[in-house]
Amino acid sequence: MAAACPQVMPDMSNATNSHHNEMLVPLHRRNYILGIINGIMVQVGNRLADPMTVLPLLLIRLSGVTWMVGLLQAIIITAPAAPAIFASRFVDTAEHKLPIFIRYSIIRFAALMGMALAVLAGGYLSGVLVATLLLLFFASWYTAQAVSTMAFMDIVAKSTPTTKRGSFWMWRQTIGLFLVLTVAVPLIHYLLGDNSPAPFPVNYGILLLTTALILGGSWVVYSQTHEPHSEPSGDRLTVRQNLVRGLRFWREDPKFRRMMRVYLLLTAVGAIGPFFMALAVQRWHFPDTVAATFVTVQIIAQMAGSIFQGRASDRWGNRRVFITAAFTGLIMALAATLGAVFAPAGGLELFGYPVSYRLMILSVCFAGGGVYIAHTWPGFMNYLMDIAPQQQRPSYVGFAHLFVVPVGIVPVIFGWLAEAVGFQVVFAIAIVLAAIAVILSLRINEPRDQLTAEQLHNLG
Repeated sequence: MAAACPQVMPDMSNATNSHHNEMLVPLHRRNYILGIINGIMVQVGNRLADPMTVLPLLLIRLSGVTWMVGLLQAIIITAPAAPAIFASRFVDTAEHKLPIFIRYSIIRFAALMGMALAVLAGGYLSGVLVATLLLLFFASWYTAQAVSTMAFMDIVAKSTPTTKRGSFWMWRQTIGLFLVLTVAVPLIHYLLGDNSPAPFPVNYGILLLTTALILGGSWVVYSQTHEPHSEPSGDRLTVRQNLVRGLRFWREDPKFRRMMRVYLLLTAVGAIGPFFMALAVQRWHFPDTVAATFVTVQIIAQMAGSIFQGRASDRWGNRRVFITAAFTGLIMALAATLGAVFAPAGGLELFGYPVSYRLMILSVCFAGGGVYIAHTWPGFMNYLMDIAPQQQRPSYVGFAHLFVVPVGIVPVIFGWLAEAVGFQVVFAIAIVLAAIAVILSLRINEPRDQLTAEQLHNLG
């Protein structure tokens, strides 16, 4: 075990002055391709166990209570907190990150198998017990995932230059989402529909078992990468020192602080997404089946947005991606607010089919949501890889997720306001948040500006 770090912390000013050279890493084509294949499989596997649709329905049917759904969302937001504090300090000091990715992927696979087996045994256990086991295994999955993500992002940063990271995420998303539309969604409808070949909860158990196998396969694929050499952090910090260092990231690295402010605002703006469907069903009385239309619109828009994100990131940098995400969030919030206040009940005929104005407005909202999703996460991760010093990159990733945790209260506040005052107030607040995000995104620096034209040409 490495010796404890002395009280004098690393000089972050020197690290941030030299980190731009790490954007110049050569492209490791094998890792690039394996990462894309991994991402395609992850897109499909995650959608089969979607925590926004599939798992909430399963928990409600198992337990009959809605608070477990809230607990599920809380786990998603808070699970990365503990790994950021406790795990990032040993990921930083590890000479090789791939063994950490593999180790925690095994834990993730075991947790997914635990979820599947618990649900498959639902005929012999009480629904509440199965739901409790499901949440416990889910928490294990997401906690282990937070650690493996630190290792994964470090390997990506070491093997993919800054001018190729946008297309890296682009191919992962576009091909993966195409398979979601053509394979995952039909499979969900087949297993969970009225004509399912298996009774409840076996049908959900089969779905979760399929998820475990696909995601497990994706992690096996990425475990075949060849990790480039890098210099790890020399000293392992205590938990207290690691927490102090994480706070120093915010206080002493202006690029990190400005980027995080934008990402926090964008995350809060994205919290209005679930309320589009609530507006459609609760106020405008659309049938539940319209969800399939909106999900399709969102996925297609996300695919298109991913292509634009990839091109923009590779060519101009990730500041442009953040700006696009902020403007898209603003347009999405404006359309939702105007629709909630002014949308009439009538419609028009389009290509011989009647289409309501409200359906068109919601389609704009969901399309905006798809473009927003396509830009926000890749822009965040790519910008973080551009600014994070090599020896502290896992900690940057971990603490970035930790700082987002307080935003988890925003969906709860939005839910209370929607019931107490109305959807238009929620969407109007999102307009303000998005407008601030636009202003702040225009003020963040582009890390790639530190590179010369010759360096960029050599990378391209």
